[in-house]
Amino acid sequence: MIPLIASIFALGVGPLIYQTFGPMRRTDRLVSGFILVVITITLLLEVLPEAFQVIGYVAIILSLVGFAGPTFIERLFTKAANQTHLLTILLGILGLIIHASIDGAALLESDPSHHQHENLTLAIILHRLPVGLTIWWLLKPLIGERMALATLVMMGVATAGGYTLSMQLIAYHQTPAFVALQAFISGSLLHVVLHKPHEDGCLHTSQTHELKHAHHGSTHHSHAAHSESLKSRLLNKIPDRWEFTGMLLGGLTMLTLHLTL
Repeated sequence: MIPLIASIFALGVGPLIYQTFGPMRRTDRLVSGFILVVITITLLLEVLPEAFQVIGYVAIILSLVGFAGPTFIERLFTKAANQTHLLTILLGILGLIIHASIDGAALLESDPSHHQHENLTLAIILHRLPVGLTIWWLLKPLIGERMALATLVMMGVATAGGYTLSMQLIAYHQTPAFVALQAFISGSLLHVVLHKPHEDGCLHTSQTHELKHAHHGSTHHSHAAHSESLKSRLLNKIPDRWEFTGMLLGGLTMLTLHLTL
């Protein structure tokens, strides 16, 4: 029971740290780099290899569809960009909630009498730190603190549910349908991290976001606004020192977790 409580508590540590440092741009860039590396490594070294063992190359195809599909739809149907991105975010959050239930089941399956299983329990608990941070970082600017907090609560409930119903979940964990869904959602989550909602709540990707707000300016400054948007898009593609630092921290975190196992 103690590992379960610790894993649920760990979900709130990331948001607490993020809120402590405040909504500074450098903090957001630091977290952005950290989460990007954590999600990417998790997808490439954990989700895809496990899914490949069950459904083969279909896992890679589904992940690519989950990653590139929303961008394709946004560009094909410009008016539906916001709705598509919102649906992708909700899908990614659903994937994290499902994964939380699996973590809960794995906690119960871990036998504390074995050192290897102790390491597994510790790794699961530590892995929840970036998960909680990801939820808060993505959802707070979009739906506010209360709904982001409600999502974290749902993650905790899903973890407790997985802990309680471990035998039933373990039976479904390796089914082709479940693995295929997990591969697709993982790709979608990576898409969401790369296209995080802006602080003003806009869901557009960087290009459409800049062009949209450029049009809100006066006609006299339209050319200058457009030039500025092009400059901003180019600069946004280059990680600054804070985002690069976040990437290094993310890489060290994942390396530590894998060494723990």
